[in-house]
Amino acid sequence: MGYRTLEISTSCEIHIKEGQLEVTSDTGVALIPIEDLSQIMVHGANIRLSTMDLSILSQNKVSLMTLDEKYLPTAIVLPFEGHARQSKLMHAQVSQSSDVYLNLWLQIINRKVSNQARALSIMGMKGAENISKYLESITAENVDITEALAAKEYFSYYHEGLNRRIDDPINSRLNYGYAVIRSYIARSLVAAGFHPTFGIHHDNQLNAFNLADDLIEPYRAMVDIVAHDNIGSNIQLSKNERREIAHVLHNACMIDGVKANVMSAIDMMVESLKRIILDNRDEKLIFPTVLPIESMEGITE
Repeated sequence: MGYRTLEISTSCEIHIKEGQLEVTSDTGVALIPIEDLSQIMVHGANIRLSTMDLSILSQNKVSLMTLDEKYLPTAIVLPFEGHARQSKLMHAQVSQSSDVYLNLWLQIINRKVSNQARALSIMGMKGAENISKYLESITAENVDITEALAAKEYFSYYHEGLNRRIDDPINSRLNYGYAVIRSYIARSLVAAGFHPTFGIHHDNQLNAFNLADDLIEPYRAMVDIVAHDNIGSNIQLSKNERREIAHVLHNACMIDGVKANVMSAIDMMVESLKRIILDNRDEKLIFPTVLPIESMEGITE
């Protein structure tokens, strides 16, 4: 699969010719090999592409995410068929026991909280030890309330007075970064043959990406570190700010004993989940461990 993220935020026409994405705007023509692309983020008016081009993108496992004026996703276009054993995997998702999913959810939240503590330490903030203490008390009975309490305390250290439910410059940057990660997870899930609607814990019938919303949790702290270095005074993000935050996909993390960028880590995690769900493997789901910011790939604009 591709490795480049492309953001399109100016008026243009998009065509696909001979394996190249051709973007024509007032400033000229840009050509990007389709095989290099992992996802495209589209924001702005008068960006035109045909349904045939959308189909070609999907056939090449390239996701396309449209963003609103707050840079939150309004739609994600993903390939419909992702894997030869797609039907078998989807049936396995639906028929999986609740005990397996509960165990997976406990693993997810443990790593989320662990990464939050590490992120505070990496950013030189207080609170890492207090957040780590929540790991000692997470059980099947209290996992959701413990996660909520840990998150509330974590964000009080991250930025004093931060309210995650309001529109402000900090939340704009966090939400944009989370949207980028969520989109790539959805893409990786579909490419592996999963149906992203069927979640491990999330089960909102109006949400087409419940499984992506489960798996994003351990990656949030990685966005938090990048967004914290890009805190500005405006809710609207500049192109440079968006590029810097979206670069989180190319930052380093540790997973399964190796250093990899976030995109590779997501793919490894999804394949791990596939082994567990499809083959009934008795193994732990592999997760990333947050590291200080270190680029392992670039982002295109």
